[in-house]
Amino acid sequence: MDIPPMKNPMDDLFGEDSDNDSRSSLSKSSSSGNASSSSSSGSASSSGASSSKGGDGDGGGADSSSSSDSGSSGGREDHGGDSYRSNDNVDSGSYPYEEEEDDERDLFGSDNEDYTKTPALSTYSIPVLPAGWSSDNNGGRGGMGRGRWGNGRGGAGLLPRPGPFPGGRGGRGGFGGRYQNYQRDERFVSELKLSKSKETLSRKSTVFQEPCELTSYSRVEGGEVFFDERGLRLFKRHVSEDIGADLNQGYDTFIEKIDLGSEGFGDFLASIRAKNISLENIHFVTFRNNLNKILGAAYNRNEPWEMGVHKRNGTIYLDVHKLPERPQSDLDRRRCYWGYCFESLATEDPGRAYGEDIHHVDANVEFVSVVKTKLGAHRVLMGAEMDCCDETDEGRRIYIELKTSRELDDRTVERFEREKLLKFWIQSFVAGVPYILVGYRDDGGRLVRTERLRTKDIARRARLKNYWQGGVCLAFADEVLCWLYGTVKENEDYTLQFVHPFIRLELLQAQSCPDAITNHVHLLQHPSSPPPPPPSTSVTL
Repeated sequence: MDIPPMKNPMDDLFGEDSDNDSRSSLSKSSSSGNASSSSSSGSASSSGASSSKGGDGDGGGADSSSSSDSGSSGGREDHGGDSYRSNDNVDSGSYPYEEEEDDERDLFGSDNEDYTKTPALSTYSIPVLPAGWSSDNNGGRGGMGRGRWGNGRGGAGLLPRPGPFPGGRGGRGGFGGRYQNYQRDERFVSELKLSKSKETLSRKSTVFQEPCELTSYSRVEGGEVFFDERGLRLFKRHVSEDIGADLNQGYDTFIEKIDLGSEGFGDFLASIRAKNISLENIHFVTFRNNLNKILGAAYNRNEPWEMGVHKRNGTIYLDVHKLPERPQSDLDRRRCYWGYCFESLATEDPGRAYGEDIHHVDANVEFVSVVKTKLGAHRVLMGAEMDCCDETDEGRRIYIELKTSRELDDRTVERFEREKLLKFWIQSFVAGVPYILVGYRDDGGRLVRTERLRTKDIARRARLKNYWQGGVCLAFADEVLCWLYGTVKENEDYTLQFVHPFIRLELLQAQSCPDAITNHVHLLQHPSSPPPPPPSTSVTL
């Protein structure tokens, strides 16, 4: 069946009472005339399929079964955008907005003086984290006392005092149990501990401003990058016609994604320079993948990650680090392909005739939207890969996330809603994506049904079941960004890591900065001068 018309999707994501005519939105009108004029708000599903069931898929085109490890994705300026403040006392279906303060009261003046003095703490009230997914009966003992770092109710606050200070004598502030003999890395600079409290968020949290798209770029077959929208795919409204399709079609000619390392970050930075986007008042520049990790760490205590942290001219660049992975089996690669195949089925392809099988899927082809947002006091410039777009009836362009997931049974629905929906929500919310289309498949890779999810409804659904709260993730990320900006030093390099036993974030000293960032900073200061060559690694005997 076709997908029916929808209301303005950004009202759904960022508050129903917001004035669309007075704000700058990530969703913008498409002047190219290549976007579909119909909408994507309806839920297309096979008959008899329950919309409450989901799957165990992950982002970035990858797909996983319920027994496999989860993966991660890795997707026009106006300073008067709307903002979302999470509040536990507000009805779960409404997201009140606050207009951004005028320039005289804003933290970000032309000289940015106030923010550069940011200490390693947040001005927003401290949420209390519930227990993470990976429970441990031998957690930390005691807290840090009362005041700024305590919650005043006899338990530990979210975070103890940051900095390279020991936890204290005996069991006070220590690691407790099996972690008493924890040895710090010799590169250690600072840490941010995570509380084991089971209390949930019960007070005001962090304001998040609606993302505003500034520019974009495309990577085409062969790897060439263009600073335009040629890589943006259009959503196919009749996607339900493909229910029953075999997602294995085209697997033999699949071109797997190449790990570009920091080169991919360099393309993102080049798009910023190409558009002449000023970084004077930008505090963090990053791919969305890094924000996904930080927000997700509020609940997810079993997936290690790390990222590079490099401060230049008052701006912190967060570079994606890919950790070593176990070798993939043919089934792992095939599950990954199912996600990319579904993306091809769910988007228009003028070169493919009706009924023709999918072929020549290239995972390296991508479209990246560059958006600006504000999380708490932090202005963030972010690159986010977008799967496809559609138009509303009013002609406004919206982005849509495409996911593939294994069809669940009664035993695995809770895990899906508790863990996978959190990842879906974070990835879509931080980039202002209002809708997610999920393609559910069986163990053989056949498409069983499709379901449209509203990003706003995902948060409400999890909140009503007390699985997780989006406001906790935002408030936790605010604490992390405050700690980072107040700790790292100008022209120095670090690695931020979250590893076993998953009770702290650690900031470690690094020895180098990626060439992509070094060259970017040089070109900002000397546009007509070529960047210096990288230092030689040869050894003279």
